[in-house]
Formats: sequence, structure tokens, C-alpha cells
Amino acid sequence: MIEGTDLYEYFSCPYKVYNRHNRDKSLMLPPSDFSRKLMDAGREHEKEVISKIEHERPKYARFDFKEGFNETVKLMKKGVPNIYQGVLMDKNYMGIPDLLVKQEGKSKFGNYIYIAADIKSSLRSKESQIMQIIFYDMLLSKIQGKSTGKGIVYLKEEVEAVDLTKYKDKFEQALVKIDLITDGLEYGLHIDTVCRDCPWKNVCIPSAIETHDVSLIYGLSRPNHYKLLELGIKTFEDLEGADVEKLAEIEGIGVESVKKWKEQAKVLITGKENITKIKLPEVEKHICLDIESKEDGTVYLIGLWDGKFKYFHSDDDEEKIVKSFVDYLLSLGSYNLYHYGSIERTIFKKLFDKYKIPADVSKSILSKMMDLLVLVRKNAILPISFYNLKDVAKYFGYKWRASDASGSNSMVWYQEWIDKQDKEMLKKIIDYNEDDVKATALVLKRLSNE
Repeated sequence: MIEGTDLYEYFSCPYKVYNRHNRDKSLMLPPSDFSRKLMDAGREHEKEVISKIEHERPKYARFDFKEGFNETVKLMKKGVPNIYQGVLMDKNYMGIPDLLVKQEGKSKFGNYIYIAADIKSSLRSKESQIMQIIFYDMLLSKIQGKSTGKGIVYLKEEVEAVDLTKYKDKFEQALVKIDLITDGLEYGLHIDTVCRDCPWKNVCIPSAIETHDVSLIYGLSRPNHYKLLELGIKTFEDLEGADVEKLAEIEGIGVESVKKWKEQAKVLITGKENITKIKLPEVEKHICLDIESKEDGTVYLIGLWDGKFKYFHSDDDEEKIVKSFVDYLLSLGSYNLYHYGSIERTIFKKLFDKYKIPADVSKSILSKMMDLLVLVRKNAILPISFYNLKDVAKYFGYKWRASDASGSNSMVWYQEWIDKQDKEMLKKIIDYNEDDVKATALVLKRLSNE
């Protein structure tokens, strides 16, 4: 049975659809703490939205979806204004939209028609969400004899009306592919950072490593991966032996990208890194920096490492820690600040504006910030598939104290600290921040001549 979830999953990873329909579910991992937190937040948002809408819900025995379908049709014939969790079915397709909303129009039921709506906790609608609604609309058209070509997404802060006709061709192509995948076509394996929190990762990643799957090449996007597959390039070895000029003729792929991919393929095959050492500026202190923030973006912890760990923490006074951080930097002689990824610079620029840090001070601090990820990408080719801090530092030998260390999990830990005031949880967060800045320092050391 193909369900609305399959459309949603297809547009994030087609291989999840393959796994769902063709593999033993016991191979799936349980959701991570962060995934559970997101699911809980989604359910709470749905409860809040639905509590404000007068509705009826079809009554049926659990998992008896045929009965659920019949009860839903009865409610539609009755002309119920809003049907919550109605069951839609046609042949091998089934969907359970969050809402069926009655509107003016004509259908086989009378002078009204239903459109499908889903409730999502995101700020903006996503293509995958819209495709799911188109699937529901397709089923609705079979039941009520007509499609409106419209859908609704209840987002975190607004209600969005969607013109489904804009996506019709793409939807129809996807549905054909999904039909084939559910019948056993193995399609769509691509390894990237989203795999880290996927319940199927222990199936896909080992398989890709064993076969030298070309998607393990760092920087190779899913669309470009599929273009390579069309040319028969499936493995590291295929890519290393490919002609640069021929691949560069593919739309959207340039010579420099191909050269970089081929170099990465060679390093993955040999296991030997290729690092061009960089010369660091001559300053008194090389300081590595990392921040921790709440889900709403509020910064509650700034950690520094220059051979020893220093941090600024406050649960409820962001301004205090920002100004303490600035005062500390002003007390120093010459220094450089190293962070891993662009987010720190972006956040500090906003914080300096928000708390009216003098322009000359703000400009001076920002000018001393260097994104280590940019330097890694430019100067290092490593025998790993991901270049985020955890992977690069672990490759160089760093070990985080927490086995479940991650930015997303740190948000879960922080919420536990706030809810329970468990000092061990706060210590875990601070230790995690210290590990991040020490790991950044190790990468800096391995990349430079220091």
C-alpha cells in the first residue's frame, strides 16, 4: 500500500521509500532523542491547531482502514465542515490527511467540495509537504469526482493556501517512480548529512562503504550523483578513471568540481590524506570558539579555547554573556578567533547589532574571525565522506566525552537542564562545548604548521 508518507519521504530520500517497502522493519533504529523532541513538538502543534477548529473524526477499529474509509465517506456525504484524520483510499493508495476542509463548489456529494490540509510545525511549506497534499487531492478526486487543485498547510505561524497545479507534472513523475520502487526497484541511495538521523542509516551507510558508492564523495550533491549514475559512474574507481572534460560537459557540472571529486575519490581509495599546510597569522593568541543556543536562537553559552577552556554562560541573560565575551576580547592583545562553519559569524554580527556593541569594536572582532571549515575545504582532502567538525576531528583522533554528542542533542540536554535543574546535565553541555572548541583547535593544528 502506497501512502502519503511515501510522497513526503520520496522528495527527501527515495531510498527510504525502497527500504520501507522492501526491507525488514526490525533493521530500523529507534528515533534519536532529538527526533523524538521534534515529533513531540509536531504533535503539540497539531493539537493546538485542531483544538481551535470544530471537527468530526471517523470512528473505526484500530488499523481497520477500510472501515475508516467508509466512515470518512459517510462524513463527506453528510457535509461535515471539517473532518479530522479522515481515511482516503483508491486501489493501492491510501492517505490520512490531517484535515478535510469543506468549501463551496460542486462534487458528487452536492454543492460543496473538500480540499486536503496538513498541519506542520515548520515556518514555511516544503515541496515534500506539498507533494503529500497533492497525493491526498488525487485520492479526493476519485472519491468526490473532482479536484479543486488547491490545498492548505497549517504552518507554525500562518495558514498557507497552495496551488497544487504548479506541482502536478513533478508529482506524476514521482508517483510512477514510487510505484516501481514499491514493486522492488532499488533506486535512490545517496549518502549525505541527513543520513545521520535516519532510522535506516545502519543499512545504507555500511552498504555504501562496502561498494565504494560514489555518493560518499564529499561535495557531490544528489542531483549530480544521479547524473553520474546515468553515465555508469557508480563507484570511487569509476569516478577516478573518468574523463574530466567529458564529465564537465554535463549541465551544472564544471571542470573544477570534477577535478575535486576525482581527487577525493583517489584519497578514499588509497586512504591517504592530502593536506596543504597553511600559515597562521602572527598573533599572541589563537582562540577557538563555539556557541550553544536554545531552539529559539537565544545564545546561552560561549566557549573559548586557547590552551585552556573559558566560557560565558547564562540561561536568561544573553546580553550579559555577549558583553562579557566582548570585554574579555578587549582585554587581550593580538588574537584570532577560529570557528567551524559560518553560523558563529552570522550570529555574532546579529548579537553585536542587537546589544549595540560599538561599531569599531564589532568590526574589529568580526575581522578576526576565521571559518576553519572554509580552510579545510580549500586545503585538505581527507579519506572521509563528511567534513563537519565531528567527522574531521574524529579522523584526526579527537574523542568527545559524550557518546551521543551532537548539536541537536545538546538542545535536548539543555531543555532537561531547564526542566529539572539537573547540574549533571548542565555539566554535560559545558563539557560538550569544551570538546567542540578543543576539537576545533586540533583541526587547526593539523591544518597548520603550528
